[in-house]
Amino acid sequence: MRATSRFAAVAAAAVIVAGCGVMRGHETAGAYVDDATLTARIKTALLKDHDVKGSEVNVQTYEGKVTLTGVVDNSEMAHRAERIARDTPGVKSVESAMQVASANSSEGVAR
Repeated sequence: MRATSRFAAVAAAAVIVAGCGVMRGHETAGAYVDDATLTARIKTALLKDHDVKGSEVNVQTYEGKVTLTGVVDNSEMAHRAERIARDTPGVKSVESAMQVASANSSEGVAR
């Protein structure tokens, strides 16, 4: 009976420890909070900036690495968003996958 109890205790501990590594692809709870904080700081800065339409830029952060996506009006806006993200303390790197809207973006829109 004692062997069964020990096995159950070891199995329970293994499940708990493994569960901590499952969050967001092996990211710890602390790292997840840090990433969420970075995302919030960047998004807030983008929304406050008059040269960027922050609502058009999506921000994702994983282990301090920021990815920007979305469609912006011009390349200056994209560069400004990248600069804001890079200047945020705690950011390790920034990858931009933003697209610039074309002048003929009304094509394909229902009238």
